[in-house]
Amino acid sequence: MTAGAEIVAPDGSVWGFGRVGPAEGRPVLVHHGLIGDATMHPAMAELGEAHDLEWIILERPGYGRTKPRPMERLADWPGLAEPVLAALGVAGRFDVLGTSAGAPCAYAMAAGLPDRVGRVAILSGVPFLHEPGVLAAYPAEGRAAYARYRVAGDDELRAEFRDFCEAMAERFSEERDMGAPLRAVLGHDAAGPAREARLQAVDWGFGAADIRCPVDIWHSEQDDMVPYGAARLSARALPEATWHIQAEPSHLASDATLHAMAARLGGASG
Repeated sequence: MTAGAEIVAPDGSVWGFGRVGPAEGRPVLVHHGLIGDATMHPAMAELGEAHDLEWIILERPGYGRTKPRPMERLADWPGLAEPVLAALGVAGRFDVLGTSAGAPCAYAMAAGLPDRVGRVAILSGVPFLHEPGVLAAYPAEGRAAYARYRVAGDDELRAEFRDFCEAMAERFSEERDMGAPLRAVLGHDAAGPAREARLQAVDWGFGAADIRCPVDIWHSEQDDMVPYGAARLSARALPEATWHIQAEPSHLASDATLHAMAARLGGASG
């Protein structure tokens, strides 16, 4: 198990990463949510061993140990991530997992590297906001937020997410799982979540039709952060998607969902 480590990419940039599970297992590139780092759910190590999966998580620019860097659109992500994966020894095919705000980056990997990404797993993921009807399925507050993210300046967005993260850091000051990533994000002046909010709001550089591999999506009907109806519409736009309802009424992936996700990836990759 490796967590909270650093690796230097060929261009000299330093990236934070974590990896758990058997080194000879099928690699799965994990994408954390809007607030996150290289820390993985405690169950992931056991699930990796049980299903022969090695989970690899990269701290995206502006998170954890990875310094901020510019991205014009989500389609830029594979070009940034692929050299880091090579430095980590991932040379062949792999799967991707995206949770919450990490879902668009997981989709970007599948669209940008179709010969390398075998499957996509999505847990409570942000949907394809630019597919017909998807953003309209958000409540008015959510639609207004994305309209603001699309046009706001960098300083304005950072200030908004700095205030949000400071409030969250105070609220979760005693909880290590949230406190550490929040402090790291604030150390980067909230550049990570500010950038990702904008990237979600503007054109992604690819669409749902560009995801040609199988996609499994788990979502709760009571998700209070990503509307179920919007996620369901987005899934229908994917060429090969399987929809799974998470029984537990939470935006967070339940233990049952994590087990089902690992079994699905492991069974398909075996």
